[in-house]
Amino acid sequence: MKILCLHGRGSNNEIFQTQTAFLRSNLDDFTFDFVQGTEPHTEGNWSIYTSQFSKLPQYTYYNLLIPSSIRDAELRLLDLIKEEGGYDGVMGYSGGAAFAAQAMIRHSKSDAGGSEPLFRFAVFINGGTPLKTFPLDEEQIVPGAGASAELERELQATFLRPSNLRARKGDNREEAEAAIAARKKEIDKASTGRLADGRSFLTDGEFGVTRYEGGLDGALIDVPTLHVRCPNEENADFGLNLMRLCEPGLAREHYHPFGHDFPRGQEEMRRIARAIAELAESA
Repeated sequence: MKILCLHGRGSNNEIFQTQTAFLRSNLDDFTFDFVQGTEPHTEGNWSIYTSQFSKLPQYTYYNLLIPSSIRDAELRLLDLIKEEGGYDGVMGYSGGAAFAAQAMIRHSKSDAGGSEPLFRFAVFINGGTPLKTFPLDEEQIVPGAGASAELERELQATFLRPSNLRARKGDNREEAEAAIAARKKEIDKASTGRLADGRSFLTDGEFGVTRYEGGLDGALIDVPTLHVRCPNEENADFGLNLMRLCEPGLAREHYHPFGHDFPRGQEEMRRIARAIAELAESA
């Protein structure tokens, strides 16, 4: 059983391998391929894994402020999967889960998607809500309407909080400061708008990006899925919204108590491994 592994935003392969080491040791019949992001991540981190375990540079898969970067990353991932001969399943954490879902949705909407799904099953751990990118001329846009104040606050909180505006310990300070300065310019350059369906979006002038929503888009992922998430997580963009985009009859849940951090503890990992094995068997 061949599994593609996608790490979270602001992480790397070493971190994700550490996070999943005991989990993978309980899945003897599975092989795991880790694909690392290429977009440098210089923002602050809170996870015990990103703040203590790895001294290597951290990455994400695309630049959230440039919609075309998101689309291009999805296309590159689809090409890589094809070159590798395909995978039985995918396992993604947080932003990596969202990225996996985006690739699955893009594949299903393409000509190739009519033949068979990108994966037979998917494991989403604290999955972020997948992003929808689109050419501006292909969507109905409310003329002259700016985005909601909520989106503006989210951009500020995500990219301009104090921990995001200093170089991470161990990073090349000159490179980190240049990346932070470039990010500030990208925020100033980006503009916002509103779609006819009420969703706010970010645009670079050619492409727009918003979030998929189950209530508007329906179930876009129709293969067996396992959603490993914390039921007490108040932010629906950390697992619940992604589950709402999956076929309800094929979706399973496993709850853990660790908020948005990666679940841990040997017994917890054994339970998740059993759930993954059962999911794969059902696919």
